[in-house]
Amino acid sequence: MKLRVEPSDTIHNAVVLIESNLPTRMTRLLLAYLEAEGRDWQHFLCSGLRPLTLDPHLAWVQQLRHLGRAPSPLARSAAELAGFDTVLLIRHPARTDDRDITWTEVAHTNGVAISPTSMWWDLAVTDGSTPPQDPYDAHDDRFGTPTDGAEGLAEITPLFEVLAGHTSTPEVTFGAIFDTSSLAWHTYGPGPDYSVAYYTTDPGSAVHPTLTIVSASQICSPLVDLGRTMHVVQTAVTEIPALAKLAEGRAHGIDALWPDSQEWLLLTDIDWPYSILACNQATAKAVRTAQNIEAVELT
Repeated sequence: MKLRVEPSDTIHNAVVLIESNLPTRMTRLLLAYLEAEGRDWQHFLCSGLRPLTLDPHLAWVQQLRHLGRAPSPLARSAAELAGFDTVLLIRHPARTDDRDITWTEVAHTNGVAISPTSMWWDLAVTDGSTPPQDPYDAHDDRFGTPTDGAEGLAEITPLFEVLAGHTSTPEVTFGAIFDTSSLAWHTYGPGPDYSVAYYTTDPGSAVHPTLTIVSASQICSPLVDLGRTMHVVQTAVTEIPALAKLAEGRAHGIDALWPDSQEWLLLTDIDWPYSILACNQATAKAVRTAQNIEAVELT
């Protein structure tokens, strides 16, 4: 089989020519997959994501992989290895019907002490039981739970406004995504008759049990290890809140972010109700003093 890509009559599209002696059914599956990839990347590009074939900061980012174990003394040592002044823990807010709730407010309301390394389960009152709670079942009776991971991080819109003002390359940043299958706007897989490809928006759609679903757009990006192995894409700082709504089904977003100029690195995890920011003192001060951001310095 030979593939040849030629430009089309627009700058946003291409023509893929296939020469193949494969069975017709396999050729049709390949064509349907390429069409699915094209639709996904059109959507991603419109949403502020750009595909990459190389991560220009891989060696630098790998120095910070211990941040994936934060909060701990490893967070500070990892930051210092990469030349950062400090590490902040950014607490994802809890929510009531009408406003965000800080962890400090929860601690004071529940009458418990709070420190920079306190976790949500150290503060929450669950079913009338005083903290600490089970880390995987720490639902506060009055304040619920913060949103974990990339979705919770993306809700802190003021953070990205501050970070955009503390980098010389706000329009050229790199984001790492843990679960790329959640990014696929649709899912590519075998059709109802198990013979042709189809494209669906239903994440629970049934498929043939012996055939593997291929989530669209899991290729076209390098990998980086930051506690988890993640795919890297290019985006812009202020695009991150919108990316939390990028996917149907399991919508996540950006789990790590750093500018091309490397002034800071922001990291969260699918299991964290907080995020970690390694940065210089000026950025740390701007984040700590900004409205609607609860951030503390890890020591």
